[in-house]
Amino acid sequence: MLWANMALHMSADPQSLIARWHSMLEADGFLMFSCFGPDTLRTLRTLYGQMGWPAPAHEFTDMHDWGDMLVEAGFAEPVMDMERITLTFSSAGHLLAELRGLGRNLHAQRFAGLRGRRWHADLQAQITQRLADPSTPGRLRLEFEIIYGHAFKPQPRIAVRPQTSVSLDDFRTALRNNNGAGLK
Repeated sequence: MLWANMALHMSADPQSLIARWHSMLEADGFLMFSCFGPDTLRTLRTLYGQMGWPAPAHEFTDMHDWGDMLVEAGFAEPVMDMERITLTFSSAGHLLAELRGLGRNLHAQRFAGLRGRRWHADLQAQITQRLADPSTPGRLRLEFEIIYGHAFKPQPRIAVRPQTSVSLDDFRTALRNNNGAGLK
């Protein structure tokens, strides 16, 4: 079993990572993962866009695309689900500290260098104003979309061609596993 909690969305090349996971698992192995979905940080993205700043994070992949990538890598029976989680924070500083702890920004147009104190103060003021939670005074609200997925690594299939040689043991194993579904 391979469990990858909140790692997939941070990979610069997720398809290669999924392929590595597939190669690490034995047949009938099980992969479970969680990652951010495309609705993560939607309000913060809007704020950055309105301020004319580059995006605060790279675009996160939709759960259906993760499922397609799993199948492409050789996994079987992928199951995907998602939920939205709303977190509230007591200050812009706490919100930004949480985001720093969650990872890095892989967006191609992210800020190339450090920004100054004035920019940071402006960011905190904008967050305090625009992300205020109307239902809870004094709290700032930020939504995250969490995607959950799992899939199996299937038994290898025996390719059947017009003329094929298969050992009797391999043939018996294929027949025992899934009533012969291991034969193509």
